[in-house]
Amino acid sequence: MATKMNKVLCFLLVLTLGLVPALAQEKPVAEAAKTSAETEMETNEKGSWNDWKTTHKFVAENDKIRLYVNEESLALVVEDKKTGAYMESSPSYNDGKNNKTWTAYLNSALILTMIRGNDDTKQADLIRDAVDKKITYTEDGFEAKVYWTKYKFGMTLKVTLTEQGVTAWVPDESIVEDGEEYMIGTVSIYPCMGLSYLDYNEGYILIPDGNGALIYLTDKEGRFNTGFTSVVYGSDAGFSDTSSANLLWNKYQMITKANQIIAPVWGIAHTDIGMAYLAVIEEGAGRASIEANPNGVTLDYNRAYAKFTLRKLYTQPTSNNTSSGSFHLVEEDRSHSDLKLQFLFLTGDEANYAGMANAYREYLLDNGTLQKTEDIFRTRVDFLGTEREEFIIGTKAVVMTTVDDIYRIYEDLKEAGVTDLLSVYKGWQKGGLWDIPITSYKADKKIGGTGKLTQLIKDAKEQGISFYLYNEALRINPDEQNATFNVVKKVNKKKYEEYTYKDVYEKMAYLTPDRSGTLLKKFADSYLKQGVDGVCIAGITNTMFSYSYGGKFYSRFDCADSYAVTLAGLRDRLSLVLEQPSAYLWSDMEAFLDMPMYASDYIYEDESVPFLSMVLKGIVPVYSEYVNFEANKEEFFLKLVETGTYPSFYVTEASSADLIYTNSSDIYSSQYDVYKNEIVEYTQKLKEVNKAVEGAVIENHEILENGVRVVSYSNGVRIYLNYSRNSQTVDGHSLESMSYKVVSE
Repeated sequence: MATKMNKVLCFLLVLTLGLVPALAQEKPVAEAAKTSAETEMETNEKGSWNDWKTTHKFVAENDKIRLYVNEESLALVVEDKKTGAYMESSPSYNDGKNNKTWTAYLNSALILTMIRGNDDTKQADLIRDAVDKKITYTEDGFEAKVYWTKYKFGMTLKVTLTEQGVTAWVPDESIVEDGEEYMIGTVSIYPCMGLSYLDYNEGYILIPDGNGALIYLTDKEGRFNTGFTSVVYGSDAGFSDTSSANLLWNKYQMITKANQIIAPVWGIAHTDIGMAYLAVIEEGAGRASIEANPNGVTLDYNRAYAKFTLRKLYTQPTSNNTSSGSFHLVEEDRSHSDLKLQFLFLTGDEANYAGMANAYREYLLDNGTLQKTEDIFRTRVDFLGTEREEFIIGTKAVVMTTVDDIYRIYEDLKEAGVTDLLSVYKGWQKGGLWDIPITSYKADKKIGGTGKLTQLIKDAKEQGISFYLYNEALRINPDEQNATFNVVKKVNKKKYEEYTYKDVYEKMAYLTPDRSGTLLKKFADSYLKQGVDGVCIAGITNTMFSYSYGGKFYSRFDCADSYAVTLAGLRDRLSLVLEQPSAYLWSDMEAFLDMPMYASDYIYEDESVPFLSMVLKGIVPVYSEYVNFEANKEEFFLKLVETGTYPSFYVTEASSADLIYTNSSDIYSSQYDVYKNEIVEYTQKLKEVNKAVEGAVIENHEILENGVRVVSYSNGVRIYLNYSRNSQTVDGHSLESMSYKVVSE
């Protein structure tokens, strides 16, 4: 501190004596916008600053931003025309701490990992390696054809300035691999876009964990060895190990799974200079991961990026007995897809996570991925029909909720004033919940049979209740149905098996995507013949995998394309709600079910934010995960208010104790009589809140001190929430502990 103070005093003394001209007013706008943190870093003897305006060439500009490129590294700088603030893909500040490999990583527009034999960790970049490079400038960007002469592979990087920001992509047809020794494993495009050093910028990284989470750009002081890394749309079963190490007594899972990425986005905001971006993986998301590393994880720079996988190493057993030996193989053919990113740049008041949510919503609406539907408040009350438990020979039915029971529950709720309902009926089919796949519309006689169920669906519709039958279209139960054919094998030709860690049905297999589509169409045909059309699709809505079948290999892109075609065909015939659907399927949903309210609470996460809820609220109905299973219901209720999410309950007529010996043994509380009052209370309060914001979207979301959050809607309504245990006063509004207030203009 004393050394720094002495330097400041010396500088002031020299300035006073007239030895340094006071010409700050003549500096370029970008230099004048330099933060005090940058000025402080200039005095850091260990590091050095690079004047990017001397190393980067102007490329193009639109109404808001200018684009520059470094012709050696292809690194970018994006400058705010109004303020001169900028974000860069390589650091202006070099802290002098990194070796040649990491320095190249920080500066190169393209970072590749290569596969050579059994090694898939070696880095290729544009700085250290011998690269033939040809740059062609276009009206709004440039194309750079690059070729690694030693490794004998190459590709073309295209960068275009758009009205929204910057598009960067590598066309699939441009990727060439001419050698036999080196193959491309992964590709990262501008992995350091928007990077910052330690805490020298205020702001955060937005990561797509759960509903959304922030990693603040504070000095992490080297506390974390790893950052966020997650495969977009979940892990790939085609390469996964089906065993689990997190078991109690070799049987029970004790660790809750982390959330998987629902939407292929991330963002970085530098709030001190009023600049941010939201990155969207436009193409190639099916085989990409999103990485976000706060400072201290290998480097002292905060950074986030997408890593596209072209090839993977995998383990090939030498026999059916995996313990007898195995060897490593490389995928014979790389995956084929354009690798495309859209950086939506935001400036001024929009340079925050709320601005990112607004930008993503408009982006989805503009390209048709998201379509506005009728958004009427309804409380979701789902039912479980029948389950199965082991018997002397085979299994026997455990009846939880019959059609007559549902009639009674609906009448009871109606008398209590609850009529706006959406219901999903699970375990309605012959054979119960886990007799899957469902091949036709045939209800279990234990719940009343097909005729009674059909009448219930029609009666519910007449009463304004949205009623859907649950169809788990991904899995097949080998204990109940023939699983010899039409099931998925992993890349190594071994049958994929999913362990349930339950007593009755211990394993499930996956149907091939084509088979799922065929059976769903067959079910839809028989269902529509009865004059009913409401279906909840699960399984295929949030699962994507590589697989082998019939001697052929199919990629995750093939899997996703098949599911997309299937759902698009059903959407034109059925009323569809989807269980936690991945973003590429959002155009097919009439409602989003099971929206996570929280992030995974990783140690490096500083704040959970309702990013996905902000994107979807007012566009499509969004329903929470089940209230039954939330430990802190008081806080969870406030989360529903904050996010505009509709409540969900999973109820049964019989006691949940009856499920203890079934595969639904984790449903520890579900009896309707226990939850009736809570259903009524949630409906009354949340319906009133949603009445105030009906048809509006969330425009802003603020995290204030002392546990207070403020949500602003497009119709002028503001909702204040106090999560603390103390009373608060905000903007003149008094908030009791754990309470909320809806304020209209």
